[in-house]
Amino acid sequence: MSTNPTIKEKIEQERDVLNKLVSIYGFEHPRVIKQSELLDELINQHNKTKST
Repeated sequence: MSTNPTIKEKIEQERDVLNKLVSIYGFEHPRVIKQSELLDELINQHNKTKST
């Protein structure tokens, strides 16, 4: 049940980007929403890896 550290590292990087975008644009800006969706996809990938 090991997780892929690459996915975890990517999640942290993309989370940092999301936080920066939120501080610049606010929560409802299209760039923020797109980044949030990207982060969701990475988290879903990570969760799928954990459950198998």
